[in-house]
Amino acid sequence: MTGDNPQTPARRPLRALVIADKEPGLGMPLTDFVHMHAIDVVITAGDLERYMLRGIDTLTIPTMGVYGNHCDRKYLDVLAIENLHLTTVTVAGVTFTGLEGSVRYKPDPQPAMYTQDEYRDLVAALPAADVLVTHCPPRGINDHGSHAHVGIDALLGWLDRVRPTLMIHGHTHPRNGVVQHHGQTAVEWVYGARIIEI
Repeated sequence: MTGDNPQTPARRPLRALVIADKEPGLGMPLTDFVHMHAIDVVITAGDLERYMLRGIDTLTIPTMGVYGNHCDRKYLDVLAIENLHLTTVTVAGVTFTGLEGSVRYKPDPQPAMYTQDEYRDLVAALPAADVLVTHCPPRGINDHGSHAHVGIDALLGWLDRVRPTLMIHGHTHPRNGVVQHHGQTAVEWVYGARIIEI
């Protein structure tokens, strides 16, 4: 006999549709895709435009995300998508937090681009959660040699300390295979759209 309570049914995983960096290419309207695939939550991981998310503001399920370094920084509010940057949202007992932008690679001011020192201060304010959603990954996880796609130094320490169940990110184009785990944390890299079970 196991210690499980037979009257407590196992909770099914949350089904998340994650969209990042390009038009999702779902082959049908977003609303139809969400219904057909029993999606529980839609997550955006940055570098998107409003037209790519057509219909998201009519969904009756939670929607959340972060801005990337090429975002207009308006569509989350306009489309009623919860901005996860440095805050938490809870869905079916699972907590989500997020961190926007990328490491600064241009000298001129750009929205949602930060120096490594600025990210150190932001990461210090990043709350603990079960799921971390970022645009840019930590240094050494799915980043690559391009100066525009270097990871965030301070974020690796946050992962080691908090040990979330899952980290989701976009932004990069891994060249030597995709990192799928860091310690106890599963890592999901998204380019376009993917269904991820949480």
